[in-house]
This record gives sequence, C-alpha cells and structure tokens, in this order.
Amino acid sequence: MPKRRYLQAVAVAVALLCIGCSRPPQDSAANANKAAPPMSSPAGGKPDSTASPKPVVIPTPEPTELNLASTVVSILDKAHHTGSVIERCQCGPRSHLVQIYTFHAPVTLEPMQAALTDISKRYPDIVWREAGEGHVRVTDNSARAGLLKVRVKEFLVIEDHPPRAALAALWKTAEVTAYMARHHVQFARQSPGTTTPEGKHKTAIIHMKNATVQDIMDRILDSYPTPAGSGLHKVWVYRECQRGAETLVEIRVL
Repeated sequence: MPKRRYLQAVAVAVALLCIGCSRPPQDSAANANKAAPPMSSPAGGKPDSTASPKPVVIPTPEPTELNLASTVVSILDKAHHTGSVIERCQCGPRSHLVQIYTFHAPVTLEPMQAALTDISKRYPDIVWREAGEGHVRVTDNSARAGLLKVRVKEFLVIEDHPPRAALAALWKTAEVTAYMARHHVQFARQSPGTTTPEGKHKTAIIHMKNATVQDIMDRILDSYPTPAGSGLHKVWVYRECQRGAETLVEIRVL
C-alpha cells in the first residue's frame, strides 16, 4: 500500500537523522588526540634544586707597586726619622725619568734597620746609613750625583712658602748654574701629582756658608717640619739619568 511505504520511508529518515546527531564531528577526534604543550616555567620561577651552583669568582686585586722614595718615606715615618734618597733612573720620553726600583705592597716597614736592610738585599747597589740628628741616607751607588757635591759659597733664603721656593733659590746660585752649564745638566719634567701642595708655612730662614748642595738640602728639609698626621717633608729625593752627554735630574722634597 502506498501509505505503508510512505511510513517506512519516514522511519528510515528519522533513524538516519538520529545517527548523524550522535556522531562527533570528523575533526573532533583529531583535536582530542593533540597533546597540550608542556607548561614552561616563568622567568622568575625557582631553579632546579638538582642543578649544581655556579662558583663565585672574586677577581684578585693587582698588587700595589711602590717606588723607592715612597717606601723609604713610609719606613722613616714609622721610625720618626727624616732623610734623603739618591737614585739612578732611566731616561724616558719627553725628558721624563723612569724609576727602576719598585716594590710590591705590603713591604716591611719596621723595625727601621731591618726594613732598610731588606731593600739593600733586594737591590745591592742601594745602601743606607744613619747620618746623625735623626737623618738617614739611602743612596744608590750607581748614581753619579755630581750636582749634590757642588759647594756654594753662601746661601741665604727667607721664605714662608713650601720648600719648592727654597729649591728655586738654590738653583739660581752662581755655583750651581755654572756647574749645570758646564756638565750639561738639565732638570727633568716632573710627572703630574709629584709636587707638594701650595700654601704658606712658618717663615724659614736658611743661611749657610761654604756648604754643599747636599748639606743645603738637609737644612731645607729641617726648616720645614712635617705637619702632624701627614707624610709631607720626610725626605728629599734626588734622581738622575744619563742621556748621552746630558744628565737629567730631579730634586724635590716629600
């Protein structure tokens, strides 16, 4: 009968429609099989407790290098002495002196005799002796130091400025200027930071007759006492180097 056939067709259509509704989309299974990406740790997350800690490297500081004069100043300061340093140097570019005697800190500073003897053991050309009245001479036997032996007939200075002013008066004496011209002696250029601070001192009167430059340097040093708590005016320093027939010298008070 036509009616029965129609009902059968409707039933088959409804069954197919139900089957289609219960089946998941074709790409649902593929999406379900995709694994979620692993969660990454935040930038500020805790480090892995199993990792070995990296060693902390502390750079080793470079040893401080001291020159001969500064080392002697420290030694004499501890012993409450004053003195002088005479040393030979090398001639550097642009009329500068290059010091050849160096020490790595820390160095032995006391007792004075042991500290100065250590310097002589390291550099055999350097000798020292006590010169009386609390003075100590540290001398490099390889230095000629002819300028220090020049004898001045009379030296007079009345000065209330640092020792450098008294030194300028010494270099203008007739005996010193004649010796420097005759022996081709020139003053070396001083490096920055090697001059003593400016400022007035108690007026110093230095009057000597028939005295060597070395003797006058001792008197200049004694005429400017060391300010309390500072390392100024502990020694006078003479340095020289030979450049052909010319001699470069540097003399100053520390």
